[in-house]
Parts: sequence; structure tokens; C-alpha cells
Amino acid sequence: MQTSKFIYFKTPIYILLVLFLFSCTKNDSSTQENSSTEIIQDSLFTLVNSSSDTNLNLEERKKIIQEAFYKVNLLRTDSIKLKHLTNLSYNSIQLKDSIFFRTINKETIELAKKQKDSVAMAEAYWDLGIYLENTKLIDSTYYYYNEALTIYSKLKNQKKMAFLFNSISTIQRKLGDYAGAEQTTIKALEIFKKSKNFLGMSNSYNSLGSITHSLGDIEKAIQYYQKASSYLDSIPEDVSINRVYITNNIGVSNMLLNQYREAENSFEKVVNFENLRATNPEFLAKAMVNLANAKKKQFSTEDLEPQYLAALEITKEYNNIFSEATSTGHYAQYLAYKKDTIKAVKMAKIALVFSEKAENFESLLRTLNFLTLVDKKNASTYAQEYFVIDKKLQEDERKLRDKFARIRFQTDEFIERNELLAKQNVLLTREKRLWSALAVLGLIGIVAILIIVIQRIKNNNLRFKQQQQESNLEIFNLLLVQQSKFDEGKKIEQERISQELHDGFLNKILGIRLVLLGLNKRQDETSIAQRAEVITQLADLSEEIRSISHELNEAAFQKMQNFMEAIKSLIKTFQTGSETLKYSFKFNTDLDWDSLDSTLKINLYRIVQESIQNCIKHAEASTIFVNFDVVDSSLMVTIEDNGKGFDSKRSKKGIGFRNISSRLKKLNGSLVVDSVMGSGTKLVLKIPYQNEIDKIA
Repeated sequence: MQTSKFIYFKTPIYILLVLFLFSCTKNDSSTQENSSTEIIQDSLFTLVNSSSDTNLNLEERKKIIQEAFYKVNLLRTDSIKLKHLTNLSYNSIQLKDSIFFRTINKETIELAKKQKDSVAMAEAYWDLGIYLENTKLIDSTYYYYNEALTIYSKLKNQKKMAFLFNSISTIQRKLGDYAGAEQTTIKALEIFKKSKNFLGMSNSYNSLGSITHSLGDIEKAIQYYQKASSYLDSIPEDVSINRVYITNNIGVSNMLLNQYREAENSFEKVVNFENLRATNPEFLAKAMVNLANAKKKQFSTEDLEPQYLAALEITKEYNNIFSEATSTGHYAQYLAYKKDTIKAVKMAKIALVFSEKAENFESLLRTLNFLTLVDKKNASTYAQEYFVIDKKLQEDERKLRDKFARIRFQTDEFIERNELLAKQNVLLTREKRLWSALAVLGLIGIVAILIIVIQRIKNNNLRFKQQQQESNLEIFNLLLVQQSKFDEGKKIEQERISQELHDGFLNKILGIRLVLLGLNKRQDETSIAQRAEVITQLADLSEEIRSISHELNEAAFQKMQNFMEAIKSLIKTFQTGSETLKYSFKFNTDLDWDSLDSTLKINLYRIVQESIQNCIKHAEASTIFVNFDVVDSSLMVTIEDNGKGFDSKRSKKGIGFRNISSRLKKLNGSLVVDSVMGSGTKLVLKIPYQNEIDKIA
């Protein structure tokens, strides 16, 4: 039996032990997984940063991005994965591997949608737009730029919107939508000005210069370029490459104004810019061609062929057929300038092939126009081809502009709606703030009113206390006057008795003593008769002494009645002011009323004063009865009149009654009011006073 209990007891322990081991294993696994994730992330940061290093060649950067992309897919946290994918998407644009870029970019967009990450989605759309612009898919470029713009508008990211506006304006300018491009650039410029983004302002003015250049206002274009260059002076960072691009644009504008010397100086600065071959070799090739053209226009005797060939070598080295078509076309024109027509036609035809292959339509039309001039035999064929291509390009551009207009309308409508909502939100916020301010002001007003009311109540209470103190002081002074009068009378009486005793009794006693001394020595009848007469005088003297004793007793009685005399004097004062008033005043003579506490006497005096005043003023009484008595353990004061009475349930809120109640509260007393309309009023005050009652008992 004990064994089964032991087994039963051990079973839960085994279960807990297994669970603990499983938990430890799981924790170890989780710890290992977290550690592995941290290692992958650390290596990813290094790889992603290296993938944007322009000092590495494209093949090296591609290998780094491929390794990073592989490690990104090992991550299990989508948010971290998306962050790295967004960076890889942008860095892979320059690899010229469309399949690899589209793979990364597509995965980035899908994960951003899954995560509902609007910022990552906008950046992925922007990357796709840049890639499509590089591959000359203009309509798709415009679409994805606007998709990114719509998201940033919803997110109210003004900075990103401004940069996208500049990118969109470039597409519009390439399509010949110069008015739209100008409008879009101005939108970007307004945002950059508000945020004081000098680089953005410089790019915007550079874009306005290119647009104005395309419209034929070359001088104004140069002004825009110069303004763009001036904003670069306010930027502390190295923006020399931006200044190089602006300088090249100024040189191109100088060429159209036949300012070939100024153009040559501008292109010289561009070509001689340090590290331009490493940072942007295609642009260097273009600048070298521009420099050679500027020298050619000045009829330079310098052999310019090496410069054209050097530019061609750069385009071939970087396998840029688009730039190679342009450079080859300009080289053909130089050969024609040197009267080498056969070679010029040959190079022009090569440029024609490159232009068609690279879809470099600007170079294609320029080369066809050049061939109509140098290849007279086939001039009509080239002219016809020029006309067909130009017409098709114009038609395609018109269709694209219409398509862009629809996209722009939808985007602008969305942006305007967002701006309207933003304005409405601002108005609502202001309205809420206004109502909040009004509510706060209202609350402050209510609190202020409460404070004022409370302060007034406090002031009234303080005033009431001061009035009571003044009244108490007045009564105290009255009692002092009454006491001083009593003391004065007492002193006079004492002096009178002293004189009586000294002048009357003392002299008589002395005379009787002398007579008796003489008579005691004689026993004749005359002496006996004289002694009888002296005895009669002693009897008279005894009567006089008894009379004086009665007077002294009366004075003591007067002393006891001092407080009562003050009450009686108070009643007489009211009677003096009213010819018809009669009164009856009684008090218990067993109690020494003058021995009462001063506070008690003062408050009793004021209560009687207030009550009699009410009898005369409000009740219009002709008879008043006042009685001071002792009942059980309390002083009882009754004040009764024969006035018109009042409703005692409704009329206890006057100042007089409040004063009486306040004084009684200090004395721990109570008040009973008995009044009926037309039948007079009776007030009964009950004040506990055990000490004096004990004295009486």
C-alpha cells in the first residue's frame, strides 16, 4: 500500500522534470536562434553598406548584393527583412542586371504590402521608377513615380514629395511637356523654400533652366542656372559634382547664343574636374564632345579628332550604346567639317545604327538630318525616314502626354484631396483649441466667481465677528461704568458711615463712659436717675447702630444686583424711547448673577437687547415681560411680548435671529420660539450652568 502511494507521488515529479528539461531545451534553441539572427544582421549591415561603395566595380558590388540578398531571406522577422530589402533594392539599380533588380524590388513591394508599410512601398516604387527611367520606359517611369508621390502625399512627407516632383518634371521635359514640367518643378521649389533645403532649391532652378532652354529662352535659362549655382554656396557639404552639372548646362546654353569662348571655358572646367571619370564616365564623355564642338565652332586649328575618339573610347569601355550613338554622331560632323566626307558618312551610318538600337531618338533625328546634307545621293531617303520617325515620335509623345495628363490628374486630385483634408484638420484643430480655450476660460470664470463668493462670505463672517466683538466691548464698558458707579456709591457710603461712627457713636460712647465712671462712685438717687438716663442713651445708641447695620446690609444687596441693574437699565432705556411701552422684569434672587462669567453676561445682555429691539421694531409690542430664572441645571431666560407675532417656521433667517443663534451656540444654549400671527411672541433661552447651580444648592 505504501509503495503505490510512493509511485503515485513520484509521477508528477517525473512529469515536472520532463517539462523543465523540455523548457530548457526550448530556451537553448530560442537563444541559439536569436544569436544566429544577430550574427546575420551584423554581417548584413556590413554587406549593405559595402554594396553602395562606388569605389568598387559593378561586378564586385553585384556579388556583395547577391550575398546580402541570400542572407536577408534567412531572416524570420519580416520588419527587419523589409528594412534590408529596401536598401538592397536601391543599391541594385546601378548593377545593370534587370532580372536581379526586378527580383529584389518585387519581393520588397510584396513584403511592404504584407506589412502594410507605406514608407517601404513608396521607396520601392521610387526605385522601380528610377530603374525604368534608366531603361527608357518613360510611361512606366511616370506611373511609378506618381504611385510613390501619392503615398508620400498621404503620409504628408513634403521632403520626399519635392524630390519626386523634380524627377517627374524631368520626364515631362523629355516628352516635350514643358508647361507641365515647369508647373511640377515650381511645386518642388515651393516645398524646398519652406524647408530651406538649398540643395533641393539648386536642383529645382537647374531643372527650370533646362525647361526654359528647351523652350528657346536661352538667356533666362542661364539666369536660372546661375541661381542654381549660387544656392550651392550655402551648403557646407561637398556639392562640387552638382556645380559641374550646372556648369555644363551653362556651356550648352552659351553654344546656342554663339558664345563659344564662354562655352569652351565651361566645358574645360567640367572635363578637368577631378575624379569625374570614376564617378560619371558617361557624363565626362559628353563634356569632352561638347568641348570639342565649342573649339570647332571657333574654327580652332587644333586637331580635335583625338578628343572625339577619347570620348568614344569611354562610351565603349562602359558599354553605353546611348552615349556612343551621340558621340559617334558628333564625330561624324567633325569629319565632315574636316572635309573627310566619306568617313563622315560612314561614321554617321554607324551612329544611325547605335541610335536605333539604343532608342536615342534625339541622336537619330540629328544624324538623319546630317546625312541629308552629306550623303546627297540618298538625301531623299534620309529625309523621308526623318519625317516618318519625327511624326511617329510626336504622335507617341502626344499619347504619352495624354496618358501622363490622366495620371497627373488623378495624382493631383488625390494630393488636392489630401491637402483639403489637411486644411480641414487644421480648422478642426483650431476649432477644438478655441472650444478648449473657451471651456478653460469658463472654468476659470466659475472658479473666480466661487472664490469671490467664498471670500465675500468670509468677509461677512469676519465683519459679523468684529461687530460681535465691538458689541461685547461696548457691554463690557457699560458694565465697567455700572461697576464704577457702584464703587463710587460704596465709597461715599463708607465715608458717611465712617463719619457717623467717628463723630456720632464714638463721641457719644466716650461721653457715656465718662459719665458712668463718675456716677459709679456715687449711690444717691440723683446718680441713680442719671444712670437710668445714660442707659436710655445706650438704648438709643444701640438703635442707631442697628439702623446703620440695616443700611450696610442693603448695600450688600445692591452689590448682588449689579448685573440685574444693567438689564433693568437696558429695559428702561427702551421704555424711555417709547411712551406706550410697559415692562415687567423679574429674576431669581437666589443666584449671585454678578458672579457669572463675563462672556456669559455679555452674551445674555446682547440677546436681551436684540430680543427687546425686535419686540418694539417688528412685533410693535406695548408690553414686554423679562424673567431670569434657574431651572434644574440651566439658566432660563424668558422674553415675552404682546405684539403681532410671526410665522416661526418661515421667519428665522433675519440677522437678529442669526445673531441670537450665534451667541447661544457659543454658550452651548438652545432657543425655543413660540409665536402665532396676532398673538405675540415668546422666546425661551436655556443655557447650561452647573457650577452656579451647585453653589446655590
